[in-house]
Amino acid sequence: MPITSIILVFGFFLSFFLWILVLTKRGKSVSDKILSFYFLVSALIILFAFLEIYSRKNGYIFPWAIGTSTPFILLVGPLLWIYIESLTNQKFRLKGTHLLHATPFVSLVILLFVRMFLLPDSVKIEMDQSEAFKKDFIFPLVVTMIALSNVGYTVWGLFLIKSYRKRIKTYFSDIDELDLSWLRFLLLSALIFLASISLLYIVDSMLKLFTYELLQLIGFSIASIFVMVLGFFGLRQGSLFSVQTIRFDMDKAASIPIQDANLKKDEEDFVHKLLSHMKEQKPYINTDITIAKLSDELGVTPEYLSGILNGRLSMNFFDFINHHRIEEFKELCKNPKNQNFTLISLAYDCGFNSKATFNRVFKKNVGVTPSEYFQGVSKS
Repeated sequence: MPITSIILVFGFFLSFFLWILVLTKRGKSVSDKILSFYFLVSALIILFAFLEIYSRKNGYIFPWAIGTSTPFILLVGPLLWIYIESLTNQKFRLKGTHLLHATPFVSLVILLFVRMFLLPDSVKIEMDQSEAFKKDFIFPLVVTMIALSNVGYTVWGLFLIKSYRKRIKTYFSDIDELDLSWLRFLLLSALIFLASISLLYIVDSMLKLFTYELLQLIGFSIASIFVMVLGFFGLRQGSLFSVQTIRFDMDKAASIPIQDANLKKDEEDFVHKLLSHMKEQKPYINTDITIAKLSDELGVTPEYLSGILNGRLSMNFFDFINHHRIEEFKELCKNPKNQNFTLISLAYDCGFNSKATFNRVFKKNVGVTPSEYFQGVSKS
């Protein structure tokens, strides 16, 4: 069996297994349910694609399989986008309007029924053998629809993640386990492959350079690999907003405009109280500090504290806390008693919970790496 066929078979069984696994998961979130449906649709697409290719190589024993996988591809982009929205939208709810995203799928099913599925088997087989369907206006139309759907929803998903990463910085001081970096990387990789495959289909529709079977094998093999990676990470990814109750509007906090006017007397007093609290109590050493916890300590609402940080100090909560952690690290570096400790152990003492976050935040704020800074301090 060719390697591509092996990938398709493996992709189908894995998708089907992931669907069952998520479906039977205890305490499923809305995100889990959407992901399970995504795996089911992926399993059907890969199964129909394999049967079509297998049938073609074995005397068309399944003529009904010709083209059956095509419409379902238009469900992949919308389902992935809805899954991403469920992970990134604090107020997400499944709505009837989400069904509108299935309009291209329904339209294509109707179109293919009229133009192909209802044809006699002999006619469909002849069309497939001669690839006469490529001359029909439907082929470039379908190719364009799939390309726009896959690429468009992937780009849309990336924008959702970008906005989400900005919003969670208004509440959390450590976002390594929350920022969906794995999904962002997966989408960026998928975007490159999807754009390449779509380009191949579009070029082929004009110049007839490749066999349709080759294009199918490439596209569905990559889709199988995508499902494998999404399944590996998706099963472990919980929805932030279903795991914990956050009574704080991140959308509103992220959009607070910077105010140029001078601080009012009560705001000035609060800023002084805040900075004194940071210096004396060092709440940033707590790796799990959130804006809700800090506002509790200060006796104000999270919304008020967020307004001061974002509107008056021009910093989100994430940057504010990590700024103080960096300043604490600098002080520890200057102490000769700490010369024998590793940099990461000092960073952990300052409240950082990840080496990657520490290095990234430090370089962004100070302009040099922690080791370069430490060497400079040691020499002086």
